Amino acid sequence: MDKINEERIKQLLVKHLMNDLDSSEAREIDEWRKQSPSNDNLFLRMSDSSYLAKRYRDFAQVVALETTRMAEKKSRLRYWLWGGLAVAAAAVILLFVIPYAMKPKMLTFSSPNKDIASLVLPDGSKVWMKAASTITYPEKFKTESRDISFTGEGYFEVSHSEEPFVVQADGFKIKVTGTKFDLKSYRDESTALTALIDGEVFIIYADSSGVQREEKMVGGDLSVFDKTSRSNNIVKANTSIYSSWIGGVYYFESETVENILREVCRYYGFNLIIDENVIKDKILSGRLKMSESADSIILAFQEYFPGHISFESNTIIIQ
Repeated sequence: MDKINEERIKQLLVKHLMNDLDSSEAREIDEWRKQSPSNDNLFLRMSDSSYLAKRYRDFAQVVALETTRMAEKKSRLRYWLWGGLAVAAAAVILLFVIPYAMKPKMLTFSSPNKDIASLVLPDGSKVWMKAASTITYPEKFKTESRDISFTGEGYFEVSHSEEPFVVQADGFKIKVTGTKFDLKSYRDESTALTALIDGEVFIIYADSSGVQREEKMVGGDLSVFDKTSRSNNIVKANTSIYSSWIGGVYYFESETVENILREVCRYYGFNLIIDENVIKDKILSGRLKMSESADSIILAFQEYFPGHISFESNTIIIQ
């Protein structure tokens, strides 16, 4: 590995420890891990709080030993300088390693295909997760903030508290103190939706010029965040339909065939292949019962668009 790449990986590992990787950086780390078993082993060690704490204790013992030696040889300038460097190095580890070693244990949960999963967070907040969604949260929340990260689609009922509840999504954050909202933010989609059912939330993001924005939403608001242009648009909407999937019904209102079938594929764990044609951009409104079999749903689309929808080897093809 050349020096530039080595420094880049070091930076990304530090950001990983801080839970501050964006989606492109996470993919970069994933690719680096796949390059060799040693890379993957190093990543796993750097994610292990007990390993980091042990490394600090080992280093602290070396520093203590050398400090004692330096005290016996104060007249020798080179040892004094080395001792100063050792203390400085210890300070760096104290500032950067110990906070990570003492961080609460992080838990990750992914919802399975063909299912709606639910869990209760340490503060009593409830989360329902659609298939292909992942949440990461601490075993115990910090006193000053309740921070989690999320990708996919989830419905949140946040317990009221003075400490803000912050959801790190792909390219933006949602901050609340107690409310009900639906978040849809998949990493392979350029747009993220936040539908506020009740209460107040704040959408926090950096715009295209790097300026930090914090925009307030109230009940009945829908936030449409464009990850590419780094812009956010808040409009009034019938937000209740965005959480209807919790009851087993997927409502779609003025959605393209492509987006509807993408949702079907996520839920059932299928692949989607799209050939360039006008069918994928057709607009539909309606509902699908998530309890229905995949075959019956695909058949309905085949009958509606004869000759344009096919299904082969767990793959829906729009042609």
